[in-house]
Amino acid sequence: MIGRRGKLLIVVYMIFLVILFLMCSTDLIIREPEKEVYQVAVIIEDARDDNYGNFRKGMDQAAVEFNADVRFITLYEEMDAGQQLDLIERERQDGADALIVAPVDEKVVAAASGKQGSAPMVLLGTGEPEGRAEAVVVVNYRRMGEQLAEEMKKRIPAGSHVLILAEPHERSAAAEDFLQGAEAVLEDGGYDCRRVRPEGEEGYREVIEALPEGKAVILAGTPETLSEAGGILEEDPVLAGCVQGLYGRGSNMAALNDLDSGIVTGICVTDEFSRGYFSVQMAIEALEKRGGREPLVMESYYIEKKDLRKSEYEKMLFPME
Repeated sequence: MIGRRGKLLIVVYMIFLVILFLMCSTDLIIREPEKEVYQVAVIIEDARDDNYGNFRKGMDQAAVEFNADVRFITLYEEMDAGQQLDLIERERQDGADALIVAPVDEKVVAAASGKQGSAPMVLLGTGEPEGRAEAVVVVNYRRMGEQLAEEMKKRIPAGSHVLILAEPHERSAAAEDFLQGAEAVLEDGGYDCRRVRPEGEEGYREVIEALPEGKAVILAGTPETLSEAGGILEEDPVLAGCVQGLYGRGSNMAALNDLDSGIVTGICVTDEFSRGYFSVQMAIEALEKRGGREPLVMESYYIEKKDLRKSEYEKMLFPME
């Protein structure tokens, strides 16, 4: 039999093991190395983030996986290049480890990215990559416009009148590239293209109401313009019946809802979730000196209402939180 002394030693030994276990499990002895949290500032070219919903979801997913704290910053006035440069400098001074920028003016921002010793920058480009940014994620909007126009040619009669809704002022490089690509293909195909800009409080309503009945096709240059045109047609079913088709670009909820309801005929989209994810990944790789300068060019896709429920598009357009 074990004596009282032996029992006491066993109890002491058991207590020692319990204490040792607790110390190890609470990092009192074996400490996990603390991971560095990277501060990443994302500065877009707009005053609103309506068109960045899926982009932000992808960005947030990458932030979790790559241990980053991401700040999303909009401009006070959309398409203000000077203000964007001021925000870039402010974020650098505030200690941002890396910057992701959707530039108002790509050449100006690319030049600013080359500052000696400054935080690495990832540019969300709109055409052929250029400049000295550490990485570039490109959406070729001119090619997207050409792609959409080719699809339109399959669906509308030759010689149709195409009303092109441009921005109030030529501010967005993406919109201009997109429309130039589409116009070139349509005009080459013999379509009568007319570009218009909104005037006064009525916006695009007056020009849409003046369309020749049953022959007109509308092409919107931006997601906002597409939403505005869709809203006008939704409010006036008689006017909607006079329009042969409404086309544009963008994967925001307004555009997708209008596509689903049949107001919009077809749109070109990119995988905005992946665009947001890869931009953060490339920023972290640049910080850790693992990234190269090879640009990532995003694919664009033409979709109609019937495509919204297809698995490959559903995952892209409606990514899980």
